[in-house]
Amino acid sequence: MRYGLRFGLLGPPVLYDADGEVRAIGGGKMRALLVALLLEPGRVVSVDALKDALWGGAPPASAQASLQNHVTRLRRLLDDPERLRAMPPGYLLRVGEGELDVRVFESHVTAARAAHAGRDWERALHEALAALALWRGTPLGGVPPELGGHALVQRLEEARLLVLEWRYEAELRIAGPGGTGGAGAFAGGAGEGAGDAAHAGGTGGTGVGWVFGDTGDTGDARDTRDAGTSADAKATEATSGTSGTSGTSGTSATGAFSPPGPARLAALAPELSALVAEYPLREAFHRLLMLVLHRTGRQAEALAVHRDLRARLVEELGVEPGPAVRAAHLEILRERTGENGEFAHGRDGNGVADRDRAEQTAPAEPAPPRPAQLPPPPGHFTGRADVRRELNVALDTARHPGPPAPAVAVISGMAGVGKSALALHVAHGLRERFPDGQLYVNLHGATPGMTPLTPGQALAALLRDLGAEPRRIPEHPDAAAALLRSMLAPTRTLMVLDDAAHAAQVRPLLPAGAGCAVIVTSRSPLTALDGARRFPLAPLSVEDSAALLRAVSGRVDGLDGTHPLVELTGRLPLALRVVAARLAARSHRTSSPVN
Repeated sequence: MRYGLRFGLLGPPVLYDADGEVRAIGGGKMRALLVALLLEPGRVVSVDALKDALWGGAPPASAQASLQNHVTRLRRLLDDPERLRAMPPGYLLRVGEGELDVRVFESHVTAARAAHAGRDWERALHEALAALALWRGTPLGGVPPELGGHALVQRLEEARLLVLEWRYEAELRIAGPGGTGGAGAFAGGAGEGAGDAAHAGGTGGTGVGWVFGDTGDTGDARDTRDAGTSADAKATEATSGTSGTSGTSGTSATGAFSPPGPARLAALAPELSALVAEYPLREAFHRLLMLVLHRTGRQAEALAVHRDLRARLVEELGVEPGPAVRAAHLEILRERTGENGEFAHGRDGNGVADRDRAEQTAPAEPAPPRPAQLPPPPGHFTGRADVRRELNVALDTARHPGPPAPAVAVISGMAGVGKSALALHVAHGLRERFPDGQLYVNLHGATPGMTPLTPGQALAALLRDLGAEPRRIPEHPDAAAALLRSMLAPTRTLMVLDDAAHAAQVRPLLPAGAGCAVIVTSRSPLTALDGARRFPLAPLSVEDSAALLRAVSGRVDGLDGTHPLVELTGRLPLALRVVAARLAARSHRTSSPVN
């Protein structure tokens, strides 16, 4: 096996053979079947779900036989027909470690995030480039929207933007102020030259093409690279063809680091300019472009980028640029005019001293308090042991490391069945796993006399709770959702979204961070919410109903599973609590049914 990849979703869906070559999948139904199975890799996908995927919720009378035919044809395309097995109530596609490009991408994203947080710029660059090299276009390209996967695509695209930010940040750190690089440019010295040779395509670079075998240049991948290809795809194409061995990116055959120079730093400007044009409100790309222009002697253009960004933010959103952009702007101004009115470069000739002063004197913003918003847990919680155990497993992000997506659980059921009580009971038990805080929003999806919260209202509340200045909260829901994902991405935060009306109300509120988890309660199972684990609740058992009556009322005599109150309340926790409270208040009366 020359290459590990077997399945590709980062672009039009593809299959790879043992040599890394793309195999034709066939028609739309075959492609839909493969995607439906890959959206649940290693899990059984029911026959009904597959029929919905292939026929959009309106399967013909011949759907069962047709589905079996498509399964048989798909087996013939796989390297091992035993990968696709019939397992009640449907089919399971076995996907091994490193065989699905989405999972490989996620592992590189996790590694790049850790390296960026640890200021290991060489490793951050290597992992970011490896992640971007897998990107062949819009994930699930060409797949009908009704197949689902919208949330997955959104999370993957947000992860790609974060990887791009880390990649260019690493490039800047490695190159050093002024683009001269070398051991003195940043603390750490020896590893600061990585990446230049790999991007320049010279004989000393290794690049990342060896990792994935240029999978982005075969079959459908070529169809996705048109004149509108994004800057990251162009950059990764430049790295894929470099020669060398599987050593660290940026090393030569002798193991020496290739020194970066102004030319490499200047080459980043067109790529960042394209990203700024594509994402005009994403401040990180503007900041990076400002620094690249500034450190290659193009101060006037760097200031123009800041001026344009500020004008756009003020005009469209009514907010000022954030502290990171302001610090970069201050660095440019100080090095342009100098402390004494003349151009200054700092103590090492590259602006390090001025940059340090700029960072030290930039206005500090108080750190927001860690959110701890969960309402008190329900008293005398009874029953649901199996569901609680399954919820704890589903929401344990430590058991599922790597994916740039939160763990999402939907608790559904009729009014009064105990959805909110279960959510809060489980959430309080999970607090220690989420040290960055717990967020709570009542969406009022079914609250009598109240209009459900709009996504924009909920986003504004969450952003304020996370410390965003009200004047910096975007008015457009898409921009506000992107800001929320950016703020939560590096955190381990638990979110409880109580009483949701529908999936569209919830979807913009979901974080993107792999360390985050979300509990949603709703009368609906929210089947349109991709990637969620669902936990439908039924009324309590008669034994648990009686136990709840005894616990809340404080009375133990006569309140067993055969008591009339158990059935009169429909075994619904809310009704049981109300009746038990009345019993407790009327302790002088018997436990006969309350009229």
